Amino acid sequence: MKYLLHGASYLIGSLLFVTGLFLSGCGTSVNTTRDHAAADSMTVASLQSRTDKLQSENSQLRTSVSQLEQDKRALNAKVADLTSKLGQSSQQWQDLEDLQSRVNSLDSELTVQRQINRDLSAKNADMEKQMMTGGTGTASTKAEFDRQYREGLQSFKARDYKAAITIFNGLAASRVSTPLMSNTHYWLGECYYALQRYNEAVQEFQKTLTYPKSYKEGAAYVMLGMSYLRLGNKESARATWNKLILKDPKSQYAARAREFLRQL
Repeated sequence: MKYLLHGASYLIGSLLFVTGLFLSGCGTSVNTTRDHAAADSMTVASLQSRTDKLQSENSQLRTSVSQLEQDKRALNAKVADLTSKLGQSSQQWQDLEDLQSRVNSLDSELTVQRQINRDLSAKNADMEKQMMTGGTGTASTKAEFDRQYREGLQSFKARDYKAAITIFNGLAASRVSTPLMSNTHYWLGECYYALQRYNEAVQEFQKTLTYPKSYKEGAAYVMLGMSYLRLGNKESARATWNKLILKDPKSQYAARAREFLRQL
């Protein structure tokens, strides 16, 4: 009996121990499953968070790309505009260079033409000298001088100034002693003035004034001043007319000189 009770107690204890172990094992398994579920739940949440973050970054990148594309289009438009303007500027610059080249070419042609004109003027002067000595004979007597002088005046009055120049130059080169000699220079001055050859007119009027007694002294002062004025030399014109006024203040030529001075 004693042994039976002892065996039963041992059996019951063993059963209780096994039951405890079983129950203990079941609890651990449940806890482990819960832990795995919680871990899986955290992993999914983390992935979702990262996905949301990536989507947000992707959206921001798309916005940035869109903005960059707009900026690129704007820059392309500016580049095209600047390229167009640069092309226009380059064409304008080329046109300017072409014009400058044409101007330089014209300057060269003008220089050549001026030289040709100077040569022609020199040839004309030589021809006039030849006409003076060959076209009309130099007067050797006072009578011949007077006759040619009248012819010169007729040519001047007919406005045939070149013919008059030829005659008066021939008379000025003669050696006839006559009070009319100074007049030949005066009429030469008048002819050159009429032809707008003012430098030559100045020379002839000055020659007129070198004679101590000249019928054309007052008129020569007036016309000398006018020639200076035509050449743009107002100071010389003023000095010439003032000299006339001081020299012969009551003459009709002095009155004309005063009128010209008031107009300066």
